[in-house]
Amino acid sequence: MRSILREKSQDFFGILQYDRSYWYKFWQVYCRENAVFMDGYNKTLDLDETRVQSILNDFSRPFLDGIKQKNEQIKHLKERSAKILNSHYRELELSKEDFVIYLIGALGLQDKVEFLGEEGGIILIDIVSLFKHNRIEQLQDIVLDSAKRFRENREQNKQEGI
Repeated sequence: MRSILREKSQDFFGILQYDRSYWYKFWQVYCRENAVFMDGYNKTLDLDETRVQSILNDFSRPFLDGIKQKNEQIKHLKERSAKILNSHYRELELSKEDFVIYLIGALGLQDKVEFLGEEGGIILIDIVSLFKHNRIEQLQDIVLDSAKRFRENREQNKQEGI
């Protein structure tokens, strides 16, 4: 069984290596390098260049530094999230390997973004949004709930012939 939970949030904080005037260029590279999930993120949220630039311009370096520090402090929550998913292996039918959950850093627009990718369902959990909404400590519950809801929706769609 492959890991259903993928940790990619650290990649986003590479943005802090650059002057703020280059953050949009970083975003473009970040999206290209992570196209497997960022294409769906941008499409699902209907993001265009102007909106992304506006959001990035509203971020401050201290705000992103704070999230980066918190993200480094929650490794135990990420590990617990993986363990709790594994403990629900049968219920979530993880052997089907038809979805994956990515922990990402993004624009902080929604805690979760879900869509169908080429190889199945993709669930993105945005650490920036969790931080903004004081929900980062609930990570393991959010991860488990996301997986359960995906499975329920998938089964319902099958029953409805979708």
